[in-house]
Amino acid sequence: MIGTILVPLDGSRFAEDALPTAVWLTKSARARLHLVLAHQPVGALVGMGELAVPPVGLDDDLRAQQAFYLADMVKSLGPVGSGEVQTQLADGPAGEAICDEAGRIGADLIVMTTHGRGAFGRLWFGGTAHYLVHHARTPLLLLRADRAARPHPAPSLRDILVPLDLSEHSEAVLEPVSELLRLTGAQLTLLHVVETLIGVPPPDALAAIPVDDAVLKERTQRAQERLQRVAFRLRERGIEALVRVVTGPNAAGAVLRLLDGDEFDAVAMTTHGAGGLRRLMLGSVADRVFRGVNKPVLLLRPF
Repeated sequence: MIGTILVPLDGSRFAEDALPTAVWLTKSARARLHLVLAHQPVGALVGMGELAVPPVGLDDDLRAQQAFYLADMVKSLGPVGSGEVQTQLADGPAGEAICDEAGRIGADLIVMTTHGRGAFGRLWFGGTAHYLVHHARTPLLLLRADRAARPHPAPSLRDILVPLDLSEHSEAVLEPVSELLRLTGAQLTLLHVVETLIGVPPPDALAAIPVDDAVLKERTQRAQERLQRVAFRLRERGIEALVRVVTGPNAAGAVLRLLDGDEFDAVAMTTHGAGGLRRLMLGSVADRVFRGVNKPVLLLRPF
């Protein structure tokens, strides 16, 4: 069950683009909505050294502005879900502060955008979002902010793609995605990509070795059987689950091609799979999908 949803803000309209989706989910789940804004001393924002020492009182002014901003957001949103929106002005670097706050309040989901520099000096993409992907123990729903097309309050989620690598780690995302399905009425499609090449992924695919046809057939059959078992367990819980096994030179490319069309509205996956800690997010399948898709991404760090 989703009981508390956390939305990190930085004073920008880009970060606020996460609010319509978060509010809709909060209302649907009858959950609590919690807003957090990370406060760093003014000196930490402009640099180090004697020349960067801010005037006395400037940091207090910034803190007051941030507190006013959060209060204004609460006023504009009004009661949401199970009550008034809660806020926290958390001290420290944005990524660490958000992780700490998610743990402190027991957040079940973090909803945020991945682009935009905030009015208070934050750069989300490549910074805060990247840190949370690597360190947050709370499921992350990452949205692409688009100033040209404001987000709809009720996200249109009909079919969520869930890539699995047949490991238990990759299946850990099924629990949080099941909660989204319960709220949105969407179905999910379990996907496994049987890679046809062994070796270095693109752009060095020429150095890779093709997989033998007999091996491909055996791996495809094994994947079908494993995904059908997973789908059966989900259907026993009342969750509509389809199965798809495809082949391709590399898993990330196959996933991105499927997401490029209109068949799927979002993707959900873990940041670690069969390789565990040896296969970190950076440069992995999840990283390429996260950076390459223009649709909502639900990510879970399984350990």
